[in-house]
Amino acid sequence: MGLFASIDVDVHLVRMGQDGQSTIVHRAAPGTCFAEASLFSGTYHCDAIAQGDGSVYRIDKGAVLLGLQSAEFAETYCQALALQVQQMRQIREVLAIRSAEERVFAGLAAGLLVGKVIDFAATISLTHEATYRALRKLVKQGRVENTRRGFYQLNTKRLPQ
Repeated sequence: MGLFASIDVDVHLVRMGQDGQSTIVHRAAPGTCFAEASLFSGTYHCDAIAQGDGSVYRIDKGAVLLGLQSAEFAETYCQALALQVQQMRQIREVLAIRSAEERVFAGLAAGLLVGKVIDFAATISLTHEATYRALRKLVKQGRVENTRRGFYQLNTKRLPQ
């Protein structure tokens, strides 16, 4: 195995459940690494699925482990991993919100809508139908703006100062 880096394409790490349902367990944006756990595991139980045309590079496990002997590389790599942990904790907080409407709002506030709404829905563990309904309600309430088809943002004019 090794470490992988997405150069210019979103990559979803997908795991199949026993019920045959697939779950996106990680989204790697362009310019980020993924499958870090494979550095210390004989197998990796996910499929990496590129979300379009682009380049992904495999970095040899030995090269990464050798690089970790460099204090500068190790510190930079640890900073990247710490950022991922912070992002995952933020997503867990959003997932703890029971109301679909409030979960969608919190997901928008957290900056989790960075592509298609259907991917955003998967990130926050809602169906895309429930996500679109919640977005429509939030737009109607004036809490969210629909700037163009498929693009939503918080209505900053309505946020408390």
